[in-house]
Amino acid sequence: MSFHQTVEGNLADAIQGLPQTLLPPQDLLLKWIVRLQHIEENNKKMSEVISYQGRLFQEFGIKAYLQKGHGVSMYYPKPEVRVSGDIDWFFPTRKDYDRANQLMKDQGEGFHIQPAYSSGYSFDGVEIEHHLKLIQLRNPFVLKYCRDLVKELSSENVTVEFGSSNVEIPSPLLNIVQVNAHILKHQVTYGIGLRQLCDSAILYHRFHDQIDSGKLKHIYRKLGMLDWSHVLHQVLVDLLGLKPEELPYEIEQKPGVEWMKEYILRTGNFGFYDPLNPDINNPGGRVNRRERLMSNFKKLYPLAPMETICFPFVYLFSKIHH
Repeated sequence: MSFHQTVEGNLADAIQGLPQTLLPPQDLLLKWIVRLQHIEENNKKMSEVISYQGRLFQEFGIKAYLQKGHGVSMYYPKPEVRVSGDIDWFFPTRKDYDRANQLMKDQGEGFHIQPAYSSGYSFDGVEIEHHLKLIQLRNPFVLKYCRDLVKELSSENVTVEFGSSNVEIPSPLLNIVQVNAHILKHQVTYGIGLRQLCDSAILYHRFHDQIDSGKLKHIYRKLGMLDWSHVLHQVLVDLLGLKPEELPYEIEQKPGVEWMKEYILRTGNFGFYDPLNPDINNPGGRVNRRERLMSNFKKLYPLAPMETICFPFVYLFSKIHH
């Protein structure tokens, strides 16, 4: 289950602190520790790639922010045990985005354009994605607000040292907004896993005494995320043990908490492991897409109506536009 939720590194590290009588069987524990070593090695490799690319972007005068992944794991007690799927770069202007794409076409492998104004490729065995949007919501009516918000909150961005490079990551408030918007984005479609919920919880935990709660609540309201955020917050408390006092504002009771908890625990990372919809020919694949999407639309519509309604139209438009 921890593997399906991509939190096996965090759990493998944590269980080693259990009393001897509560440890898993020796053969399972050894497999888990080997997996933990692989995660740590992979994170080290990704840090080296971040260092190289960060330095490369600076040399070419390309503005880039490291988002999600390593841009959040630094706030964990042990960043090296968090599973990272890929490296995500955000470029604040179309010029920066286009120049970075052109630069990495020559250095990466399998470069391709993706829907929703993103691109992807493999570099030195690591998957990389470039994004033109930091707050990845689909509601077109909040795009200008998102751009203005990113510009405003980026004045407090954090500079992190990766090897020989200084890399910029979003400010704490902007990091919280983009992490939670990313959760909502995927919940509207096939689902999200515990790893992303852990990211949200660790950011709230780390910055609960520094964040302007009124401002964050205003941002969520403007983005159409406020009702949904109450459900997310309750799930963070129920599943991960986040203290209610570390949340930015008091939880209001909304429908959907039990459904969200059950769906996340059942379907795993990005909804790939739903036992009710197994893909026999492609384990981890997706079948019954239309039925699953419609089911999630119905559940999320009362909590985030604009984000739910806009998904199919924006996805199709961005695909055609690219």
